[in-house]
Amino acid sequence: MHKYPHLLLIVCEDGNTEPYYFRTFKEHIREETIFLKAVGTGRSSKGVVEQAIIEREKMSEEANKNVDEVWAVFDKDDAEKVPANARRFTEAFEIAEKEKIKVAYSNEVFELWLWLHFSDVSSAKPIPRADIYSSLETAIRYHETHKLFVYKHGKTEVIDALIELGNEAKAIERAENLCLRAKENGREPIDANPSTKVYILVKRLRELIDWYSSD
Repeated sequence: MHKYPHLLLIVCEDGNTEPYYFRTFKEHIREETIFLKAVGTGRSSKGVVEQAIIEREKMSEEANKNVDEVWAVFDKDDAEKVPANARRFTEAFEIAEKEKIKVAYSNEVFELWLWLHFSDVSSAKPIPRADIYSSLETAIRYHETHKLFVYKHGKTEVIDALIELGNEAKAIERAENLCLRAKENGREPIDANPSTKVYILVKRLRELIDWYSSD
């Protein structure tokens, strides 16, 4: 690991789907340029950031050099419904800023980012998780080859379908627009449903891959 010029650590809330998604970027990474490690935690907001600190230390020791970038990927879920969870969500950002960990959060869930690969999403009103899941399933089923697709939370088949059928450039554009609407309306992350900043991480990954692929 020490021979890689760029060490990138992504620590995710989900233990399976999200790490699997980010590992697919390895297919585009030129050999011995970027060492990408994606870790699933099964923890929420603050716990993801706390685990990212631990994982950074481990990765740094293994590589015998500092980790260049650390990202925490987590969801808002329904944190606003319980004051203690809302506070943990806010603290996640505070700790991340202090520790120089970048945050790619989604409100309400990561699957919003996946859905944006297939469809425009209105920012007019909050979208419950269940509606995002069902809309994502419908969007994938629209394709002739995936008419029998069933979305199952935590399963990686949705990522395989995304890579085959989805439009990443459109997803980035749509996610940017949602975040712009939220900012214009003065919404804090906990109130910014629907929005996702996973697009910023994805853009960064593409930039790094392009940078290290050029001769």
